[in-house]
Amino acid sequence: MFLHKEGITALTGVAMEEVTGDQVKLTDGTRLPFAFAVVVPPFVGQDVVRATPGLADDKGYVPVEDTYQSKAYPEIYAVGIAAQVPVPWQTAIPIGIPKTGFPVESMAKVAARNIAAAVKGEPPISHKEFGEMAAVCMMDAGNNGVLILADHMLPPRKGGVMIPGPQVHAMKVAFEKYYLWKTRHGYVRLP
Repeated sequence: MFLHKEGITALTGVAMEEVTGDQVKLTDGTRLPFAFAVVVPPFVGQDVVRATPGLADDKGYVPVEDTYQSKAYPEIYAVGIAAQVPVPWQTAIPIGIPKTGFPVESMAKVAARNIAAAVKGEPPISHKEFGEMAAVCMMDAGNNGVLILADHMLPPRKGGVMIPGPQVHAMKVAFEKYYLWKTRHGYVRLP
C-alpha cells in the first residue's frame, strides 16, 4: 500500500543479474534504467559463522530456538538479522528476514536473560518466538512514512494497523534525537 502510494513498483521473485553504468538487468530479462541507484547486497553472514560446521545455513543465518540459542551450539546466541526464524508462509524453510529495532531489542532481552541464567548455571528462563512479538515500527521515507502496530510480528494476527503520513517522519526524527540524547548521557534505562 505504501509503495503504491509513493509510486514505487515492487518486483518480487526475481534477482539482479548485472548492474551497468545506467541500468540494472534482472534474471527475467527486465532492464531497469537509472540515473542514480543504490544496490544493497544480500546478507551473507560473517565468514567465521559460516565456517563453523552446523552453526549457520548456507546464507549465514543461525537457526535458533525461542531462547535465541543456536540449535547446534546452545552456548551461542543469535539475534537480529543473524537469527533464522520460522515464518508462517514458509514453515518448512525458516529464513532470515529483516528485523527492525523493536524486535531485535526484544530478541536481545530474551537472549540476555538466558545468558545471565547460564552464567548462574540455570536453564534458560526466557522464551519468545519472533512471530509472537509485538510489532512496533516507524518506517521513514523522506518526508513521509508509515507507523505499523500489531499484536504479533507475523501472521496470524488478532489486530494490526498501518498509519501512513508525514507525522511518522516527524516521530522518527524526534525518536532518533531522543535516543541519541539518552545514549550520549548514559540514560540507558529510560524507555
